[in-house]
Amino acid sequence: MMRKLSPPKAIGHAFNSVVTYRREAARIGMFWIPVLFLIGVARALLGTSSPDVTAFEPADLIEIVSTAVGLMAFSSMAVNWHRFILCDEHSAPWRIDALVLRYAGNSLLIVVMVALPLLLALGLSSLVPVLSIIMLPVSILAGTFITALSVKLPAVALGRKDFTFMMAWEICKGNFWQILGVFLLNAAAILGVLLVVILLILAVQSVNDAAGQVVALVADAAMGLFLALFNASVFTSLYGFFVERRDF
Repeated sequence: MMRKLSPPKAIGHAFNSVVTYRREAARIGMFWIPVLFLIGVARALLGTSSPDVTAFEPADLIEIVSTAVGLMAFSSMAVNWHRFILCDEHSAPWRIDALVLRYAGNSLLIVVMVALPLLLALGLSSLVPVLSIIMLPVSILAGTFITALSVKLPAVALGRKDFTFMMAWEICKGNFWQILGVFLLNAAAILGVLLVVILLILAVQSVNDAAGQVVALVADAAMGLFLALFNASVFTSLYGFFVERRDF
């Protein structure tokens, strides 16, 4: 019997998981938040590379390192969170092992698969400006596709090698609009939290610019933790609902 997903319940369950198990969330982030903070400091000190300069600059190196560390941080925290929610396992917060590397690889693969049609749509809209109207629906479709494929990620965290992207896609069949709803609600929740953080940073900067920069760096690292765990919770909720037949 095909199960029908409730997007509000899925997002609510994911958010409640982060709030309810905030102590575990803090434990998981205790290693990576300082690392992300230091990367942010390095980026702030070195600035961004100039598009007019063709030579390799220190800012280019820090961008590469930042991206790689960010992916490892996201994958490590997500694997720990999946395994905590689904198996009640408490792993070392600095965990980087085969599961984390495979999780990172699968995450990158999802991005690559979705980036190709997005780049194609972007190229068409740049050639024919009137086609720019397609970017919004294409982006929403891409987000829905990402959400459905990401049902595989908790299986990766659990060490399953029998659960494929095709299986993730098949198991979500009949719930296209529900998955789309999950994506939109997920995006709205993240944008809402981001807006609150931005307003906080602006409020502090209006009093003291240096303090505002420090708050921005801390907030950026904390947002990395929140995004990793909230998105992992969303994928865990979908995996639990479709694969393990759990209810919210």
